[in-house]
Amino acid sequence: MSTTNRQGARRGRASGGWNPGQMVFLGLFVAGMLFALPTMLVLTLGLLPALVAFVVDLHPRKYAARCVGFLNFAGTLPFLVKLWSGQHDLMSAMKILTDVYAWFVIYSAAAVGWLIFLGMPNVSGFIMEIHAARRIRKLEAERKNLIKEWGEEIDRTRRES
Repeated sequence: MSTTNRQGARRGRASGGWNPGQMVFLGLFVAGMLFALPTMLVLTLGLLPALVAFVVDLHPRKYAARCVGFLNFAGTLPFLVKLWSGQHDLMSAMKILTDVYAWFVIYSAAAVGWLIFLGMPNVSGFIMEIHAARRIRKLEAERKNLIKEWGEEIDRTRRES
């Protein structure tokens, strides 16, 4: 058995089988469709941006899918609460799904998730740059104090240049 086949067998994909997580998700989805169809309808259509993020995210830890998915769910949650607090039927679900405001909120939350995912590397790089510059200034001040205290002979950079 080759290395690739062994790795695939460990993951449960060598014979085209599903892993336990996928089976649990499928079971919950089918149970939800049977017992809570209006909720599953709103969730399935509302979380389409999260599904797209999951499909296009090639990183093994799925950072984009997590960021977009959590915010997409947060945008969908108020409409689920509205559905649960009123009549939990298909007419109420269709009322939510035909509301332009609901789509705007749900998809805007997903868009904010994409903006956070795409923008945070730049923000964190900028913050790290500021911290590095501050650390350089602090070390240079400490170096000057050491030279003042111990004399010029401890400054190797000046002797070597």
